[in-house]
Formats: sequence, structure tokens, C-alpha cells
Amino acid sequence: MDASGKMRVRAGCMAVVIALMFFGCSTATKRTSRTSIAPFSAYDRQESTTLEKQQWAERNCPFGMPDTDPSWPHGPTAHVYHEGYVLQSSLVNKIPLWVSERVTLEQLSGNAERKNNFKLDPELKGLPHATDGDYTGSGYDRGHQAPAGNQKHSQRLNDETFYFSNMAPQAPKFNRQVWESLESLTRDWVKQEKLQDCYIITGGFLYEPEEDDPDTADGLIDYFTIGTGQVTVPSHFYKIVVGKDTQGEWKAVGFVMENRQYDWPYVWQEYVKSVDWIEERTGLDFMPDLDPLDEQRLEKNAAQLGSLPE
Repeated sequence: MDASGKMRVRAGCMAVVIALMFFGCSTATKRTSRTSIAPFSAYDRQESTTLEKQQWAERNCPFGMPDTDPSWPHGPTAHVYHEGYVLQSSLVNKIPLWVSERVTLEQLSGNAERKNNFKLDPELKGLPHATDGDYTGSGYDRGHQAPAGNQKHSQRLNDETFYFSNMAPQAPKFNRQVWESLESLTRDWVKQEKLQDCYIITGGFLYEPEEDDPDTADGLIDYFTIGTGQVTVPSHFYKIVVGKDTQGEWKAVGFVMENRQYDWPYVWQEYVKSVDWIEERTGLDFMPDLDPLDEQRLEKNAAQLGSLPE
């Protein structure tokens, strides 16, 4: 890969956080620790949250905006608000920690065209972010987190999914095959009205199964970056679907997939993880306003796919 580097990042507890900054490019393997985190003061800013942005957050985030665990070294971040989706961007890794969107039957119905006009997000003006040059020649796709296919009703909202704030590096045969199929599956649940009040939260993270076992964990994980901006390449991606079934009961299911090619046919049950499992490995709290009983039911149960549409 052009201008790419393979690095080592320290794992936190049972999980891994990508919150380290490296300067320059290198193809050598590096080992580093939390002490290499860029100072927060380097990117301090007062986030301006208007009434309109608050409304967008309420519309797109189920049971509150996801929170970051303060004990995790996520490094400096910035929230980005758009009408069609809301996200939290890592200013170190130049990818979103999470992207949350509401998906309705209305917005899936329309003639908005995919124009592939990838562009910088004005919400991140003056802050570290990925650029087209980082992806050029890298061998990775500019992978949508909130898909353009979820915004067919409005051309403006479809165009806004092409901001680089909404992108993360994805292997081409992952992005264009299995991940696209998963996106289509979740859209079908809404189109067929098998899920209502549907929300989808998506993001990339670093994970090695060996880190879950004390006998094999060494507290470090390999990862790659691309471009002169050192954009982190996630090893895995998650997608959390939250919605009401035909009985009006809230359901949630999480999927976790490695950033690689998969062979057809895709057996979705093999990739199901509980929301709790994903939280433990990302340092995120996805639905912080859930009451304790609903949290127990929705987040700790990984076997909800059977009660969701196949």
C-alpha cells in the first residue's frame, strides 16, 4: 500500500482503542503505548450545538447520543451533525468512532442519484480529517458508514453521505460484497415494514480475539494506516440495528465483521454479537438513556436475530 504503515497499539482491558498519533510514514512495525496520545489541548474547541443540531441528534440517535468511556484513550474527538446522520469523529485516526442514523420507509423511497462526489466535511474545517489523497493508491475503498442507499428521498441528504467524515477504509471486496449485502438486508427490513422506528449505528474498530484470552493477550495489536494523514484502517466493523418489530416491541441486534473478503453465501447468524459485546471492545455506550431493564434486554442478549426478520 502506498504511504501505509503497520503499527502496534496498546489494548485497553478486554478491548482495543485506536487513539495514537504518529508523524510521517513508515512501513515498519511499531510498538507504542498510551503515553503517545496527542495532547487534548492540540485540538481543543468549543462545540457549537444549535437547536437544529440537537434536533438532528434526537432524530438520528436511539435513546441518546453514544457516549465514550472516559477511561479509554480515545483521544480528541469532534461531533458532527447532519440532518441524515450524526457521528463522532476521531481527530487522531480520521475515522468515525460511530455514525448513527434513522432509517425510514420514506427516505428509502425516491430517485436521488449516487454521484460519488466525495468531499471534505465543512463541520470538520480546521480539524484533522481524511482527504481523498489518503485513499488514492491505498488499495482501500472510501467506505460509507451511513450508506448513500439509505438516502433516496433527498438528493441533498444523499450527497451529504459522501463527506469524508462518514468514511473509513474498507477492503474493496468487503465493502462491495458482504458489507453492501448487510446494508441491503437492513433496508429490506424497513421496506417490508418488518422493522419500524429503525436506527442503525455503524463504526470501525481494532480487535484481535487473542486479546480476550489472558493466556494469549500481550496488550498490543497490529494495525495499518493509509496516506500522509495516517488514516487508521479498522480491522473490524460493527453495525447495530435498533427498531420495533411488528408487535411494537423494541429489538436490537449487532453484527461484527472482519475487514476482509467473505465467501457467498453469507450466514448472518455467524456474525451476530450483543450490543454489550461491541461496547466492551470499543469503549462506547450506544444507548445511554435506556432504563436498566431495557438495557439488560436489548444490549446483553446476542440472540435477537431469531426475533428479527430474516
